[in-house]
Amino acid sequence: MEIGIIGLSQSGKTTVFNALTRGRARVAMSTASAKPNIGVAKVPDARLEKLAEMFKPEKKTPAEVTYTDIPGAPEGLGKQAGIGGLFLNTLQKTDALLHVVRAFPDPSVSHIAGSVDPWRDIATLDLELLFSDLGILQRRLEKIEAGMKGAKPAQREIAEKERVVLDRIKAQLEQNVPLRAQQIAEIDRPLLANYQFLTAKPLLVV
Repeated sequence: MEIGIIGLSQSGKTTVFNALTRGRARVAMSTASAKPNIGVAKVPDARLEKLAEMFKPEKKTPAEVTYTDIPGAPEGLGKQAGIGGLFLNTLQKTDALLHVVRAFPDPSVSHIAGSVDPWRDIATLDLELLFSDLGILQRRLEKIEAGMKGAKPAQREIAEKERVVLDRIKAQLEQNVPLRAQQIAEIDRPLLANYQFLTAKPLLVV
């Protein structure tokens, strides 16, 4: 399992990453050009320990979780511009998102918004994830529209079905409803899996 760690600049993302992975990644990386930090944490499991005690295997392999932390913040993050480029590609590959929210005052570490307000920051990043998914949807819809010109009847029918599904999802995203909260038919879920939408991923706020 891979979990992506997200959050505004100076929120404590890398500190949380180091705590989870026992890593030593440099904190306070303000540049968006920094490479993601990647670390692995072994998952303690009392059941595994019990089984190992009973069967005495030569090798004991606990489950692992890979954490991906992007130091700093993508350019435009917090300005309702969405997440794009390398950062979007990295987060799309994850199975879930861990949103680190700053709730501590520290005069030596300024907040990008000028004040500490966890609820505001949660709403801000929620919007960024929504805008990112809307961007993905819009590009796909434009591609479908272009591809339908001159397409064979069978191809047009498939494309039209996809467009109907995407239009329905897009309308709800525009109402600030993330995909994880939308009622999506089981028959449509395989189609959406190809896009790796950010708001479809499980999200935990820390």
